[in-house]
Amino acid sequence: MNNIPIDRSRRQAIRAGLGLPVALSALSVLGSGCTTPNAIPAPAGLEPLPIPTLRVGDRWRYVLINRYNNIPIGEVSVQVTAVTPLIRLSIDRGADKPLLEEIYTDPWSVLVETVYSEEPIRFNASMPVVPQGARTDLNLRSNTRYTTTPTSSSEYAWSQRLSVEGWERVTVPAGSFDALRIVRLINFEHPDMFRYSPERTDVAWYAPQVGRWVKRDWTGTYLMPGLMPRGGRAREDWVNWQLTAYQPAAR
Repeated sequence: MNNIPIDRSRRQAIRAGLGLPVALSALSVLGSGCTTPNAIPAPAGLEPLPIPTLRVGDRWRYVLINRYNNIPIGEVSVQVTAVTPLIRLSIDRGADKPLLEEIYTDPWSVLVETVYSEEPIRFNASMPVVPQGARTDLNLRSNTRYTTTPTSSSEYAWSQRLSVEGWERVTVPAGSFDALRIVRLINFEHPDMFRYSPERTDVAWYAPQVGRWVKRDWTGTYLMPGLMPRGGRAREDWVNWQLTAYQPAAR
């Protein structure tokens, strides 16, 4: 078994007596770049990817799954609340948690991100989750800095390499969709000064049929000197989002 420190979700899995992936790190599983059994040719008229028209009231609902033990850990409802001058999304994580807001400069470029934690991060320049004119084998590099709260004066570096890996037939609770698999490999500075050289892999399966991703997987690793053997890396949480319902606004 890998001698690697583990984050909260992995400790919970161990206490529950559940198995953990040990042969490969989560990063290598997510970002392998290999053709999958679900790969399909590009659907007609979808390369380059057409930009969706979002409307106030469009709504998506997801179940969140802890990939270390494959147990659901919550649900998230996402609703469009504004489309101009910026696209604003209300993020509802349940009755006992405050509403969050995500902000996009266009349907695919995020300015305020809430996926990785309940503390939103704000980028100095919006970062693409899906590149404009996305097509198979497109690659894109982007760099910016981010803050963790509106009042914080501390900024941290963010650099990402985005690659469009191809089309897949994806099945989630909401149904089966033709989706474009997009991988972001992220290097960034963490607000926790004891987390060195953090890396993150974020994979989204974007389905034009619903104007948003229907599945998303993210995880990461980092160095924490003194808490692991030389060269070892601790792991972040590993979270999978799957669409359970899509309700477009009345046209």
